[in-house]
Amino acid sequence: MSRMQPLQSRQSGLSIIELMIALLLGSLLTVGLVQIFTSNSQAFRMSEAVARSQEYGRIASEMLSRETRGAGYYGCNSQNAVNNLDISPGDDDWDLYNYTSGDAVSSDEAWRPAGTVNNTDFLHFSGMESSGIEITASQPPTAASTKVSSRSGKGPASELQDDDIIAITDCQGTDVVQISNIQGDGDDLEVTLVTNSGSGSPGNNFDSNVCSSTGNAGAGNNCLSNDYGIGAQILKPYKRTYFIGESTVRAGESALKMVEYVRDSQRTLEMVEGVIDMQVRYGFSSEPDQAVSKWEDAESVANSEWNQVRAVRVSLLVRGGPDKLFDDKATVCFPAWTDCSGGDNFTAPDNRMYRVYSFTTNVRNSSS
Repeated sequence: MSRMQPLQSRQSGLSIIELMIALLLGSLLTVGLVQIFTSNSQAFRMSEAVARSQEYGRIASEMLSRETRGAGYYGCNSQNAVNNLDISPGDDDWDLYNYTSGDAVSSDEAWRPAGTVNNTDFLHFSGMESSGIEITASQPPTAASTKVSSRSGKGPASELQDDDIIAITDCQGTDVVQISNIQGDGDDLEVTLVTNSGSGSPGNNFDSNVCSSTGNAGAGNNCLSNDYGIGAQILKPYKRTYFIGESTVRAGESALKMVEYVRDSQRTLEMVEGVIDMQVRYGFSSEPDQAVSKWEDAESVANSEWNQVRAVRVSLLVRGGPDKLFDDKATVCFPAWTDCSGGDNFTAPDNRMYRVYSFTTNVRNSSS
């Protein structure tokens, strides 16, 4: 009887068909994962662009609207404000030091900063703001020296310095003066601000003031125009211009920037990136207690009209996110008051996200 031999297995590996099926399934899985990754990446980029553009627009709108509301404050009795600085109307630097009757808000070409992007508007603000410092002792009415302290608990000398221009004010009047020197240092909770004539630049000139104790004008006395008692406030006069310029943070980008004028010098600060255009309209009325009767674009306003501005409309064009975010270029209606019933009037130069932010704000200190 013959012995049966065991059958040998003929399976020695994967067939070509099995390999092709495995590759097909793997490819389908890879394509699905790539699509999910691409979709999530695009969604992330879109969300970031939305968040950035909202952030830029909201911060810029809040900043400019707050400046507009506070512009033109010259003390609670602005009708009795005296500029004691040694400078007169018509002098070369008069506009820089005119802190008692300057235009609250304007787009006068004299204030257009160098480097402003072509065809964009700018906003210039002037007024006074609180320093948190107040008078703590009555002073002789024949001496322009004032003892003050800070409500913040800091030494006033840490917040003020020699040659600073300040406004001393209560509801009787306002005196704009330049500090000659501060008697005391930053650790003293109470210091004396000395505002003599004939020193500093531009310095002070009290010749037109009448000393309440003598009834004489000038007479060698450094008299303020009013007697200020305990509780009178020390304000800081300011002049600031907001404009669209080239960003110093991101090369090739535009940003909302601000020029701050400090005596006869200035400094430029970048405030909000991503703002590429600003357009402004002004609302006018002949009297502060009357409703706005007309609106004009910034470039159409005559120099004699700036003191009749009661309201401001601002439209901002912002962009966020990287280029090639969309397949098509964005279109928007800008500025917001444009009649775009026939279609958007602005087409983006790239494929980034563009949005328009607009607001209308009352110039409170020029209205009643």
